[in-house]
Amino acid sequence: MTDETRFEVQLADGTRETADSLWGAHHVIARRAAFDTNPVKPVNVLPAKIWKLGAQYFGGRTFLEEILSVNELSPDPPG
Repeated sequence: MTDETRFEVQLADGTRETADSLWGAHHVIARRAAFDTNPVKPVNVLPAKIWKLGAQYFGGRTFLEEILSVNELSPDPPG
């Protein structure tokens, strides 16, 4: 039995992908948004939901966050 932490991303179009880290989950969303039909308004991608997967959670997952805009994926530049 491994103790790997996995994350699952569900995009607005119902597509699901897994990632090894929360950063990776954010990267999945950013990548998919960048290559969406309209990257300025990626309606096939956003809103996206992220779950943490694991046997210790009821139902095998726990909800972490919902990304509503691409701006939420990276911090504001300093200054």
